[in-house]
Amino acid sequence: MSAIRTIYARVFAVSVATFLAAWPSEVGAQQLRIGPSDIGGVVTGANGPEAGVWVIAETTGLGTRRYAKIVVTDEQGRYLLPALPSGAQYNVWVRGFGLVDSRRVPAKPGMTLNLTAAVAPNARAAAQYHPGSYWWSMLKIPEKGLFPGTGPKGNGMPTALKSQADWMDAIKQNGCGNCHQVGSSIMRSIDHAALGVGEKDTQAAWMARLRMGQSGTAMVAGVNSLMTNDGGLLGRLANWTDRIAAGELPKQKPDRPQGVERNIVVTLWDWSRPTAYLHDLIGTDKRKPTVNGWGALYGSMELSTDWVPILDPVLHMTTEMKMPVKVESTPRSSTVNIAPAPWHYWGDRVIWDTQVNAHTNTMDSEGRVWWTATSRPQWEQPEFCQKGSDHPSAKAFPRERASGPATNTANFVQNARGVTMYDPKTKQWAFVDTCFGTHHLNFGYDADNTLYLANNGGPELGWVNTRVFLETGDSAKAQGWTPFIVDTNGNGKRDDYVEPDAPVDPRKDKRFNLGFYGIAVNPNDGTVWGSNTSGRGWIVRVDLGPNPPVTALTEAYQLPPTELGIRGMDLDSKGIAWAAGVGGNLISFDRSKCRIRNGPTATGDHCPEGFTLHPIPGPKFDGVEGPLGTVASPYYVWVDIHDIFGLGKDTVIVLENQSDGVQAFANGKWVHIAVPYPMGFFTKGFEGRIDDPNGGWSARGLWATWGGRAPWHSEGGRGTPPYVVHFQLRPNPLANAN
Repeated sequence: MSAIRTIYARVFAVSVATFLAAWPSEVGAQQLRIGPSDIGGVVTGANGPEAGVWVIAETTGLGTRRYAKIVVTDEQGRYLLPALPSGAQYNVWVRGFGLVDSRRVPAKPGMTLNLTAAVAPNARAAAQYHPGSYWWSMLKIPEKGLFPGTGPKGNGMPTALKSQADWMDAIKQNGCGNCHQVGSSIMRSIDHAALGVGEKDTQAAWMARLRMGQSGTAMVAGVNSLMTNDGGLLGRLANWTDRIAAGELPKQKPDRPQGVERNIVVTLWDWSRPTAYLHDLIGTDKRKPTVNGWGALYGSMELSTDWVPILDPVLHMTTEMKMPVKVESTPRSSTVNIAPAPWHYWGDRVIWDTQVNAHTNTMDSEGRVWWTATSRPQWEQPEFCQKGSDHPSAKAFPRERASGPATNTANFVQNARGVTMYDPKTKQWAFVDTCFGTHHLNFGYDADNTLYLANNGGPELGWVNTRVFLETGDSAKAQGWTPFIVDTNGNGKRDDYVEPDAPVDPRKDKRFNLGFYGIAVNPNDGTVWGSNTSGRGWIVRVDLGPNPPVTALTEAYQLPPTELGIRGMDLDSKGIAWAAGVGGNLISFDRSKCRIRNGPTATGDHCPEGFTLHPIPGPKFDGVEGPLGTVASPYYVWVDIHDIFGLGKDTVIVLENQSDGVQAFANGKWVHIAVPYPMGFFTKGFEGRIDDPNGGWSARGLWATWGGRAPWHSEGGRGTPPYVVHFQLRPNPLANAN
């Protein structure tokens, strides 16, 4: 099988030995050369060639339910779909802004196929192909004068909402936009009859809709937290869908792909189950992205299933394997994730049921896959974690866990995970029983291949020395953790400290509760960085020192007052931190600019000079000033430190999940990397791999998986499974793969 894979992979690698690292640009004299694995031609419309529209080729004739490849036409309306797998017939059609989908034409690789675009008959028909962000921009946002909230006896606004930005946070990163592309076609329509509610009571219809399924309790709680005297979010959702049903359209319109955006090739494969949702995927070692070239990719299923989806992107095959647990009595998520009302599509069926709750994964240099996942009951805390243990970390900062079963989803999710590892070479599983909960994860650059683990708000930074674990299988010996201690007395070392709720003591240091959400390791000095979501958000740096349980020191930098609501973060090759916030900006933080790093004032707002804000493009909500009004709801950022994609080293990818794609920030410019089909793309993780360093553009690319909580919200509706997406950048819109 490995020989077949190697031969097959070489077919898809270009023959040139160097890769164009500078920004590619269209080549006017480029000729359309259709090879035996390509389909190409010209797209014309009523007024001649159609530039900047997508051509989609799709088949169900391979090993996955669906395989599709998508390219963009050049200035003369020409297109070339490269490197299509043989042995299948494709349906090919045109999609673009200002159009409706053209007729699907059957074709096989090697054909010249000219296509006729279908001009939209009216503005309403054309708007159906706009990304969800344009429709979501029609939501009416409470005006600034309604804040701060004065409670039920005042304006009805909750007193916890101090500003318009707080309200926006609750519908963007830390609310609706965290789980859905909110403006998708399914979300922007409401079926009163199916919900058993009269046509005139859309608020009741929305409440009935929100109660459905295993996310119902969380969604209703979120809406209730935003109630006001004018109906709050529930009333605004009803107003939004009523206006759309009456024929109102978005005021803002998207532009067709321009410049380098026309060089992007998108390939996708269906995988997993129609009832599952995926948080992440992995297929290489981020530190060395040539690991596992042409190899399988593995998914992370979060609360949806125990079955790990696996994609072979060379043979176009998908399989599954069940992730085991260490302790059979590990509870299932369905015991706390209970639907308050039946699903719209699935009735009383419990579609999300897992013991492992696999959140995020990564790969080491030998191709082993490591997940943050559950393998035992959360209340069975090992003795070595607790007070009285001689474990170095427990002596410094003992860790207790809940004394009984989790009683709610949040407790189940945050406290139960440890680390689960799978070795594809031996087909063996192993479990690291951690004293701390786990969430996101990243490897360090040390000889021990230390795996650092975020805990989404937990009071400690944890790690696993994977060399020790693989040699001994001993979870206790392999792991460690440390609290977040800021050097507030400014003497450059860690001392006795005061607790988070105590004032700064000039004689001592101070502990902060700044558990990481996102996590990254600086390749230059080995420091561990993370994002913390509390308040308006923090960028946190931990220098572990020679004996981390007792020497680690933390630096904590709070976001500027105009920002809040960050989630994931990453570091570039220079050690600059990147995150994206509710305030509508991509945020960079350069510690080298900080005049103060420790001492009594180093408690958050001591380095405003380190932050730079870069407004994220996209449609805006009416009545909201500045970048805050941007519809964008970024979940994570991922930095291309190896220039895998080709936009330049340290290109920042913003997972902007309302835009039918992601936003790339490279050399001060924005590039929209679109997924125009199926509409509704939503991802929570990103990956980049170089399959062959000498293979050119077709032997490298970026990877993501559709990660929304409801795959049936994407184009296709019920029965649509998650899918894997591969993004590649060729030197021009007509470049072949060989």
